[in-house]
Amino acid sequence: MKHFPSIQALRVLTTFARTGAVEETANELYLTRSAVTYQLRLLERDLSFPLLHRTGTRIGLSSEGLAYAHDVRQALNTISGSARRYANRSVSGTFILCSTPGFAGGWLCSRIAKFNEAFPDVKIILQTQTLLENDNVSSEDVDAFITFGNGHWPEMRVSHLVDIRISPVCSPVFLLQHGMFKDPKDLSSVPLLNILGDETDWEIWLTAAGEDPFLARRGITFHDGNLCFNAAVYSQGVALGDHFICRAALESGMLVMPFELVLRGRRSYYLVSSPAKAETSTVEAFSSWIKTEIMANHAADGKV
Repeated sequence: MKHFPSIQALRVLTTFARTGAVEETANELYLTRSAVTYQLRLLERDLSFPLLHRTGTRIGLSSEGLAYAHDVRQALNTISGSARRYANRSVSGTFILCSTPGFAGGWLCSRIAKFNEAFPDVKIILQTQTLLENDNVSSEDVDAFITFGNGHWPEMRVSHLVDIRISPVCSPVFLLQHGMFKDPKDLSSVPLLNILGDETDWEIWLTAAGEDPFLARRGITFHDGNLCFNAAVYSQGVALGDHFICRAALESGMLVMPFELVLRGRRSYYLVSSPAKAETSTVEAFSSWIKTEIMANHAADGKV
């Protein structure tokens, strides 16, 4: 390489690696599609290895490009982290966050100390609300909400956090007790675990699997996601697992996937605040921190 690549090109690279799409990268960085492809091609020209692979008119990152994007993002995070160590001391006060129970218990609680470490002068208070309360993002006592929906909360500042994939999950013990499921129709003989207000996802999965969606109406319904997934861990039935929330349980073997069919969820997780609170230093700090953590989660999951 003759010279250091431009920061703009590196930002385009890491964003493209995360989104996997030129259009999404352009929208996120407020660039045109042609500007994104131009930056990627300029960067490839300066490197001594193939950054991109091309299929017809579509472009993607080569294996070397994915690895390079991962290294670049780590380097940029190091630079950013160095600056935050000095700047974060100016961020202080109480930050009240309200989250869905599944996101809070299944993902955020295992990482929240990192936020405290990064912003030691911020006192964070974490509350939860159920899916049925999800549209209530107007409490004046709450600084930000982590909600699950379609992203439409009028007059609020909405920031996309993560899409999800769903499939049935159960404990290995439950699978041994009931025999290995050979076909989705075998679910008719076991309890299905539902989250109150989110039963439609089971109907969608069963329909995609070629089974009667009416099966979704039987079984046990829980008030929040933590209760539902805990019941699955304790061999009480089969839950429809959110892979983002259930990742640790799947990796540890506490939960297993009895079927290969995985669907993209109808809804996603979002960070929502009022326009006024979205501009406070604590909300901005948390927004930046959680997006970085989710990117690191994707990288560890093989989605650079």
